[in-house]
Amino acid sequence: MPWYRHLLWPFAVLYGLGVWFRNRLFDLGILPSKQFDVPTICAGNLEAGGTGKSPVVLYILKLLSGNGFNVAMLSRGYGRKTTGFRLVSESDSVADVGDEPLQAKFRFPNLTIAVCEDRVKGIEQLLASENRPDAIVMDDGFQHRWVKPSFSLLVTRSGFPFWRNHLLPVGSLREAKSERKRADALVVIGDDSVELPFQEMSFKAKIEVSDLIQISGTETDVLKIETVVLLSGIANSHRFEHLAKQKFSVLEHLKFGDHHNYTVSDIQLLRKKLDSFGATAQAVVTTEKDAVRLKNSSLLNELGQTPVFYLPIDISFDANDSQKFDQMILEHGKHA
Repeated sequence: MPWYRHLLWPFAVLYGLGVWFRNRLFDLGILPSKQFDVPTICAGNLEAGGTGKSPVVLYILKLLSGNGFNVAMLSRGYGRKTTGFRLVSESDSVADVGDEPLQAKFRFPNLTIAVCEDRVKGIEQLLASENRPDAIVMDDGFQHRWVKPSFSLLVTRSGFPFWRNHLLPVGSLREAKSERKRADALVVIGDDSVELPFQEMSFKAKIEVSDLIQISGTETDVLKIETVVLLSGIANSHRFEHLAKQKFSVLEHLKFGDHHNYTVSDIQLLRKKLDSFGATAQAVVTTEKDAVRLKNSSLLNELGQTPVFYLPIDISFDANDSQKFDQMILEHGKHA
């Protein structure tokens, strides 16, 4: 962490007091938290993005749906231009529903994926629908305390876990470290060895990449791709680059901020990068979240026949943790 960030501690203290006061209002019941009569699993984090929460959500959706649960996912749809409750369809744009809900819909087209900035109303709408779910997964709902989930997962990364972090704006914590106590279990993602400084129900997971999936350009044999240019607009672009370098020679990485709304000029800049490398640049590789931002738009037309792929990312648990984690989620789904 740069030394000058520590100059912001007065602001971090004020921010922390505000968040602490809000949480105590919920704890005392002055602000109400509503609990529902279906299993409601929340996957969230204390940090502002980049912990690996999305792969955890996708893992849980796959686990529950693969074991016969009629599971739905509810997100606020960060960055969308619409408001209110909305069911996500594959024909939606990121402006309609946000990137992470659309990513989930592309992964699981048969599942109910919904967005609503008011999670209480969102869950009520889902439970009142004809296709009433028997389990709901809330994406990034740890700070949305108007809903009291029946099970809460806290996600952090092993390379920089939340207990080594600091409150905004010094660090990237949205809440104090002590708020971890609201979680029922902790998932630590990454290859770094880390010791927990407290006793928690915890699971160690690692990131895994699958084969490239093509979304535009001339159809190309994935096995023949060796040199690529990366494109990303996510919180943790360094991790994406690290994973990509395990499979390819990376010529350049064009990085943008998290949830970046791509423009024609962005893709034209990418086109110039590609042209500068000539035939050496065999393809563009982006993230799955960025792919959904580009897929239902005309932006990729700027790249012509250049092959564009995304790199799917999932998580896997150690053998013992895998069985324990799966059983924990499935049992909760049955008996909550």
